[in-house]
This record gives sequence, C-alpha cells and structure tokens, in this order.
Amino acid sequence: MRLKGIKAMALLNRRSGNLLGFILFITGLATIAAAQPVPDSHLVSADWLQSNLNVSGLRIIDMRADIRDYWIGHIPGAVYLEETVLRWPEGGVPGKLLPVDVLVRLLEELGIEQKTLIILYTEVNNYRATYLAWALDYINHNRWAILAGGFNSWKSDNRPISRDYPTIRKTSYNKKLELNNMVRVSLEEVKNRPADRTVLVDVRPPEMYSGERGNWKRNGHIPGAINLFWASFLKEDGSWKDLDLVRNNLKVMGITPDKTIVLYCGQGLMSSHTYFTLKYVLKFPEVKIFDGSFNEWSGYKELPVETSK
Repeated sequence: MRLKGIKAMALLNRRSGNLLGFILFITGLATIAAAQPVPDSHLVSADWLQSNLNVSGLRIIDMRADIRDYWIGHIPGAVYLEETVLRWPEGGVPGKLLPVDVLVRLLEELGIEQKTLIILYTEVNNYRATYLAWALDYINHNRWAILAGGFNSWKSDNRPISRDYPTIRKTSYNKKLELNNMVRVSLEEVKNRPADRTVLVDVRPPEMYSGERGNWKRNGHIPGAINLFWASFLKEDGSWKDLDLVRNNLKVMGITPDKTIVLYCGQGLMSSHTYFTLKYVLKFPEVKIFDGSFNEWSGYKELPVETSK
C-alpha cells in the first residue's frame, strides 16, 4: 500500500508539473503579442498578420465602410467597428472625438487593455482606420498598427477569410489615462496659433477648400490655410507615391519637418490619414489635428472664412 501511495504521489507530481508547464505555456502565449515590437511606421504586412492570427494579446479591427462586407467575409478573428461611433457632439458641435472615458469603455468592450496590440484595416488605405489610430495616440495607446494593403490586398492574395464572429470577453483597460495633447488642438489654439512656427493645412478636396462645394453654413476655408488633398499622397492601389517626390512637393508648399503642422478637414476624418502619412511615413516630429475642423470653425459667424476661385 505504501508503494502504491508513493507511485500515486509521483504520478500526481508529474501531472502537476505538466499542468504547471501548460499554464506557463499559455501565459507565455498571452504575452507574445504584448512583447511584439510595433514598427516605427505603424504598418504591418499581410505575411506578418497571417503568421500571428492565433497569437493572444492581439485584437484585429475591421473598419470597412459597410458592415455587409464584414458579414460576407473578414480576416479571421476580426471584430467590426463602425467609425461613426468614435464621433460625438461636443457643446452642440457635431462630429468631434468622443470623450476619452467613453473611448476606453469601448476598448474594454472590444477586449482591449493597455498591452493589447491592435491591428486596424479598411478596404485599401483610407481614413477610417487612421482616425482610430489617431484617437489611440491621443490616449497614449501606442500599440497599434495598420494592415498594409488593407482587406482588398489580403483577399486578392487568397489569404484566409472567415464569416465567424470572434469570441470577446470584456476586460479592464488597467491604465490611468494621460492624454497626449501633442496630437490634438482646440479651436482656441487654432485661432491663436503662432503663424511663424505653424503651418495650417486643409486636406479637403480643392473644390471644398475654394468654397465651390460644401454643406456647411458657410463654405470656404480657414484664412491662412494651405490646401493639400489627403489622397494626393497615394497611388490608385492605395500605396504611397515615391516618398522623395512627396517630400519635395511638401517643401515647395512650405510644409516642412521644422514646423508644427496643424491639419483640418470637415470633421477630422480625412485629416487623420494625412496625420498618419506625415507622422509615421514621413517622420514629421510635430503633427496635430484640429478635429473640430471646418465643421466647428464655420459655425461661429464671428470667425472669418475665405473663398477662392
């Protein structure tokens, strides 16, 4: 009986060791994504994402324009998020970034905490994903990246596609918020900007900048703003044009890395793509978004609006 007891104890110890090893293995998996360095460009390749689809600590967010596209097929494990949920009215002004405490609650519902690596994608390369990326920068969640080429490239390469919803458990973000005011400016800051050190850039289409088209109470642009259409950086396939050529064109316009670049559009969306291009692709050190944009500026009749033919 004593021998049997010793053998049983030894078996239990082996099983306990295996269990401990399994727990350590799972814990290790959970930290793999958290340990993954985020590229300086904040872009990841389809090859990288496909090889990391099953890694814990990763949250993939599909931000394509139509939820029906998500239903038809999406990257395995991706959760769908409509970008309009990120914009709320503030003091009667529509379309501004939602309060940061609500943003954090949304992230928690998506199973995201401070160490989660977030991968964003849209159809090709547009401003819906970059708007959330900018919002994440604003709350100092720097562990995010955008899928280069977007879903269209993923699908054309015959990579895996799913129609299943991911199983997500609400979590706690586990971090005291410290806002990054280096990426966002207010109406007052735009009004009082130092003209010698700041370049104000309107990234809407030229006809909106000129005032020939638009749905605001007053059409046109903020005086002193330079017009640079957000999509002018891109080729038809959504990839960036030759970066040396882009830099030279920006230099001719007076948009240089030694200046503070303040971007605006209609309500902050298009600006976010130019923010991503300047800050992460071209490495401009100080790029900010006026997310109230022309939507907010044009609503105050005492503020001047210029038009051009």
